[in-house]
Amino acid sequence: MINVVKRILTHLEINTDRVLLEWVSAAEGPRFAEVVTGIVNKVKELGPLSNDAKNGIDDLNFRLEAAKAAVSGEKLRWVAAKQTEFMKDGNKYKEVFTAHETGRFLDGVITEEITVQEIISLLRKEPASVKDIAKRLSISSADVFRHMIALMRKELVKISEV
Repeated sequence: MINVVKRILTHLEINTDRVLLEWVSAAEGPRFAEVVTGIVNKVKELGPLSNDAKNGIDDLNFRLEAAKAAVSGEKLRWVAAKQTEFMKDGNKYKEVFTAHETGRFLDGVITEEITVQEIISLLRKEPASVKDIAKRLSISSADVFRHMIALMRKELVKISEV
């Protein structure tokens, strides 16, 4: 799961050095202290999360909320849980995937799910055109339209006016 967290942070343009996974035994007290001190110093060196906010803290908060909603959804959790199985045993057709292929697929799902949550969040605030959403999210109108069609099929959004 640390792989998924780092991929989400990369998508959000947050420095992945803010996350660390280290295995330390209960019998390794000095090693534990060393690891904790190291990560605390690294985070202090990186500064507040707002330092990673290229488009301002409000935009970063907006994107973090969308990511939180995305990881709460079934699709991203399912794909994240299956990544090891896809590389070891393969899918139901016994196709085994490389780490690179699995990573590309995971990145695509992360992008899709966060974008969908961003669209939903924007539309909860007020009706917006595909063009306005595309401009706000810095993605193509065609991509927004594709997401909107899928969201309409799921009855999560509706057309207000044309």
